[in-house]
Amino acid sequence: MKHMVRQQIAAEAGITEHQAEKAAEALLGYFKTRLPEEINSELYNSIIGEDNHD
Repeated sequence: MKHMVRQQIAAEAGITEHQAEKAAEALLGYFKTRLPEEINSELYNSIIGEDNHD
């Protein structure tokens, strides 16, 4: 999933995949301050966790 999210962000924003990964991490950091821990863990594992190419 990580790979797909990174590609989607990169394509839509016109940035590199490395930059897209940093953008996703920044967004998750923002959510971390506003959402319950359980939701944050699920989001992080889905978006930043292992790159399983789903």
